[in-house]
Amino acid sequence: MMPANANDYDIERSKYVKAIKFYKNKNYKKFENIKKELVNYPLYAELEYKSIHGKKNINNHEVIRFIKKYRKSYLSEKAYINLIYRLSARNKIDMLITNYVDIGSVDLSCLYLRAKIKKKDFSNIDSEIIPIWLSAESQPKSCDFIFKWFYKNKKLSDELVWQRINMALNSNNYYLARYLRKFLSNKNKPWANILLKVHNNPKKNILSGNLKKESRYRNTIFSYGLDKIAKKDFVSAKKYLYKMKNEYKLSDIFFMKKMLEIFIVALKSNQKNINYDKDFSLLKNNYNNIDFTIAYANYSIFNTDWKNLLISIEKMPQQIAKEEKWLYWKGKALHKLGNKNSSKNILSDLSLKRSYYGFLASHILGKQISITNIPYKTDLNKLKQVKENFVVKRLYELYVLGRKREARKELNFISKNIDSNALNNMSALFKNWGWNVGSIIGYGQTKYFDDVYARFPVMHEKYFSEYSKTNLQKSLLLGIARKESIFIQYAKSSAGALGIMQIMPKTAYWVLKRTKSKKVSKNYLYNKKMNIFIGSYYFNYLFSKRKSYVESIASYNAGPSSVRKWRKLNKAPEDSWIEFIPYRETRKYVKLVLEYTLVYDWILNKKNTIRVSQLININK
Repeated sequence: MMPANANDYDIERSKYVKAIKFYKNKNYKKFENIKKELVNYPLYAELEYKSIHGKKNINNHEVIRFIKKYRKSYLSEKAYINLIYRLSARNKIDMLITNYVDIGSVDLSCLYLRAKIKKKDFSNIDSEIIPIWLSAESQPKSCDFIFKWFYKNKKLSDELVWQRINMALNSNNYYLARYLRKFLSNKNKPWANILLKVHNNPKKNILSGNLKKESRYRNTIFSYGLDKIAKKDFVSAKKYLYKMKNEYKLSDIFFMKKMLEIFIVALKSNQKNINYDKDFSLLKNNYNNIDFTIAYANYSIFNTDWKNLLISIEKMPQQIAKEEKWLYWKGKALHKLGNKNSSKNILSDLSLKRSYYGFLASHILGKQISITNIPYKTDLNKLKQVKENFVVKRLYELYVLGRKREARKELNFISKNIDSNALNNMSALFKNWGWNVGSIIGYGQTKYFDDVYARFPVMHEKYFSEYSKTNLQKSLLLGIARKESIFIQYAKSSAGALGIMQIMPKTAYWVLKRTKSKKVSKNYLYNKKMNIFIGSYYFNYLFSKRKSYVESIASYNAGPSSVRKWRKLNKAPEDSWIEFIPYRETRKYVKLVLEYTLVYDWILNKKNTIRVSQLININK
């Protein structure tokens, strides 16, 4: 369905395409002539942007007027970002300060603060710099100026430096922590040196003679080192804690707090025999700490300890205990303990949900999974109004011209400041256009998840059919593609994964070599057929090695070596093992792909033909 009067733009669209060609060929006179004829065309802003930014000497006042005029388009943000960089490079600090707006970019914030410092405007400067300083990662080079100024003006306290060193080490960013050491005073640098040594070898350095002297940093070093030891062996960590208590006269408060933290670390890493430890029994019965309770509940899941799982869930605040995850595990624990009626009462409502845990609940109850398509309720009048919206007309023109990347940018930009109902109506319209990705993005922003057909389009079906031997394989590969890229052909991740199936070039060339296929250029990996072939082949290879869909899905995301290591540490049923996966991203990824697989099976076959037990073993 096209917007009203869409055909009126056929001539303008043709002229727009010509104008862009003239611009690319540097025939600016003809470009400007055609541009004059397109003032009312929805993509006129693009031509105006090119006119302003194509000049050798860009007029910043023109750019500012452009930004204000097109503030509802992502082009205004694009122009704004370039403006701030340009003003900073040319040292136009007054204009930069006047026009600066926070859009969540650390890079631009640092350029703004640098301008304020040069102007000697120190209002709120400390409160603006400190949040940028406190980062576990290296900040952009544009921040170096403000950090040096902060340091030279003795505003960078040892406490702030120490805080950031700890943040870096907790994120395993050793080289940043080592670099930050230079900002400490000579008095406190030795403490940072000890902390770095403890990071590299905690057992060797945590009982250093240098730590006998009390300092506000000493307990932090002890705590950090004990956590490092506890990740591998909580018994050793406890022994070191007792030694410290005797040798360094630790306070009872610190001792008990650290003992609790050691057990939390041990529970998360699923270490053996924790339940038999005397200190653990004491803590379990006398402390009501939410982090400890959740860690112990997860540990009980890993080890199918149903009684202690139920006790832990009962200790949780109601808001947490009512989350789908804990409802499922409470229901399963009751089921395993033979309390079938209570289990059914809990799982029945959960089984009505179209979600990972809802599907698992249905399996335990022995019923069909629940999937219902509920399109967003709209009407012709509302759609007509939406069609007349100039922003929607811009989106449509970008879409029909094949400029889908720009259309997504435009949609993501306007989604920040639009009413949910208006965006849902737009998403319904996108579905009518056939712009599946637009519907997925739009409904995703508003969290309207019930239009199943809009949110789970069957795209590039002939290729998924070609590279699948069974319905299950096809549904699963569609689920992977939906999670990886929402079927965006030219998607590229920050890690360098490419295309619909998010293939790493190294993996792609391994597959091509293994299948004796012709090697192709990196850009050709974006080709739909090639990309789906490589992703499908690689997943099927992983499955041939693991013989488990769950482990194969996890391997596709995190790599087979990580999955092998995780499986050795936990041999529980697969629903329990998924909760143990250390990477939050992979844990979420596996759950969603399993959910999406069952949804695609329902869409492809108009009913569910795949049993939950075919995908995941939850009955061990």
